[in-house]
Amino acid sequence: MDALLKVLEWTVGLAVFGWFFWLRLQRREGTLAGLIAKLLATAALLGIFAGVIVPFLRRASSESMAAGYVIAMVGAGGTGVCFILLGVIWRHELTDWIASPIAKIFDGGHEELKPQPFYAHAEARRMAGDIPGAIAAVRAELEKFPNDFDGRMRLAALLAEHSEDLPGAIRVIEEALQLAELAPGQIAYALNTAADWQLKFGRDSESARLAIERITILLPGTEAALHAQQRLANHTSQEMLAHEDDHSPVAIPEFERKLGLKRRKPVAPEKPDINAVERRLRDRLAKNRNDWVAREELARLYVEQFEFFERGLQELEILISAPGQPKQEMVRWLHQKADWQVKLLNDVEAGRTTLKRIQALFPNSAAAHRAATAMNYLPPVSRFERKKPGGEPGGAEA
Repeated sequence: MDALLKVLEWTVGLAVFGWFFWLRLQRREGTLAGLIAKLLATAALLGIFAGVIVPFLRRASSESMAAGYVIAMVGAGGTGVCFILLGVIWRHELTDWIASPIAKIFDGGHEELKPQPFYAHAEARRMAGDIPGAIAAVRAELEKFPNDFDGRMRLAALLAEHSEDLPGAIRVIEEALQLAELAPGQIAYALNTAADWQLKFGRDSESARLAIERITILLPGTEAALHAQQRLANHTSQEMLAHEDDHSPVAIPEFERKLGLKRRKPVAPEKPDINAVERRLRDRLAKNRNDWVAREELARLYVEQFEFFERGLQELEILISAPGQPKQEMVRWLHQKADWQVKLLNDVEAGRTTLKRIQALFPNSAAAHRAATAMNYLPPVSRFERKKPGGEPGGAEA
């Protein structure tokens, strides 16, 4: 009985202590003093549980049945009070631990959002026709985020395309190119955009060419440099711009009257001079051996016009085998070669071998899977006799 009274005293005292501590904790929640108080209270509760309640529960087995039952009930109550008080003390931490994984799905957790520029109001002003207001809004964001590449290109576009201030737009692009840690794609985009504006608004072929050449200098050996070389090979000259700007009036001839009453023999449309086209393409390749467009057009001319199949395939193979070619272009050329081998030469095995080259060059890629799918649709055996290759056309290899 004395032990039972002792446990009841501890339980009541523990409850009073917990109530008083909870009131004090409400005032110090979230402070360093509150955290220290939580740790001290937790240590006190665990000490009471281990030093008083657990030994008291062990005595239940040595007492009579009725006394043991009362001791067990009182001990269980004291244990419950201890853990309830611990739950009250650490309620915020427990709630966060249990609910945080679910809440993170909806609110993104406690990660702080990285500040980013906001250009929606500038875009709204641009769409409303308030170009000076849009420019001022973009400049205000750039003052807060001076290293934002997209913002500078947005400002350059407003100046070049809406304010007719091409020199100002070029200056903004030069400032953007001075930013640290620019990606190769950003550099190429900025210089290609400058070249486009020099051609479109400035009608200056030389400045556009210099902008494209800077890509090959700043990004040597990259895919962007390869595309820049192709653009240089097909660059718009100043003479071409002058021809586009020539708006001299065109004299419209007077048509004959009562034309519908006259009978004329239908005139067949003139066929293009494919020999002249070949010479033109050969001249382009003589100036620039790496002109993809010219060589691909030459291969298509040989295959589809001259029916010199093997020579056309050789030109396509020169493109495929050149070092440093972009992956997507190589895949496209290999598919074109396989298509000609199957449809024009009726050589299914050669087409399958060409498609297998894609799998060997780019294993475990989307291009390899597409090649496997294309092989499944090839006919099992050609029903026609394989066409014989045509003769060699004139002209030396460029």
